[in-house]
Amino acid sequence: MRTDPELDALFAQLEQAEDATTAAPVEQAIWNHWSESGSPTVNVLLERAAAAESDGDNELAGRFLDQASDLAPNYAEPWNRRANLAYQSEDYPAAIAAIQETLKREPRHFAAMAGLGLIYEELGQQRAALEAFRAALVIHPNYEPALQGVRRLEPRVDGRDA
Repeated sequence: MRTDPELDALFAQLEQAEDATTAAPVEQAIWNHWSESGSPTVNVLLERAAAAESDGDNELAGRFLDQASDLAPNYAEPWNRRANLAYQSEDYPAAIAAIQETLKREPRHFAAMAGLGLIYEELGQQRAALEAFRAALVIHPNYEPALQGVRRLEPRVDGRDA
């Protein structure tokens, strides 16, 4: 993984944000950064994947994501998008594998971590789910999907009353 001083600075700001309102523009800047592959061809493939997905053609979307990954093997976002497709199809093993690939390329991908939490929760693996949500909160302390996951699971997993 190459270092990116601009992205590193954004993550430092995200970690220090006092609340969700303060974190929102920083989170959006990180998403904007993640969405830029550095390759016009890869960007077009991701746009086509998104269009195919919104048309309900997840198979075609997956093929576009495969092409994007082939062209930019160290770029995390095609893997994150592939994880979302697999999750929507309830193919949890494929979703988990794609999230692991996402995190290899961008270990600070808080949305991928929270996605892993949702999958583990659906699979009844509450302790693993809680750990994934907590890992997302280390990176993005105000990330609402992870906060909700922790609120749901902490009472059950840690033995506290709800």
